[in-house]
Amino acid sequence: MSSSPPASGFLVEHESANRTDGQALVFTTSTGEPIRRGTFRSRVWKPSPQRAGLPVALLFHDLRHSYATWLVSDGVPINDVAKVMGHEQTSTTSNRYTHSPAERDRRVSKSFAAFSPPPGND
Repeated sequence: MSSSPPASGFLVEHESANRTDGQALVFTTSTGEPIRRGTFRSRVWKPSPQRAGLPVALLFHDLRHSYATWLVSDGVPINDVAKVMGHEQTSTTSNRYTHSPAERDRRVSKSFAAFSPPPGND
């Protein structure tokens, strides 16, 4: 099993076109330089949940928790999920990064209860 999840063809092409100092970059500046964390957060991440009509309080790191939980919920063995997540111990994955379906369902319901589509997206 690969240590990283499969990427779409678009991402593979994008990565190969945006290599800097031997690193494959996904998010770059207009000049191809690595994007700074603060710039990514303010220009890409913070506006994204708002544009999607989701709670603005969502953190980028929340995606890791959701990803791990979805993998486990879909039946991927915890040791494989731990490897993809870069965890040495499966206990890190199961205790910190996956959430019980009941907890997940409660959080999803809460998020959708606060959801209202942006104007003009009927």
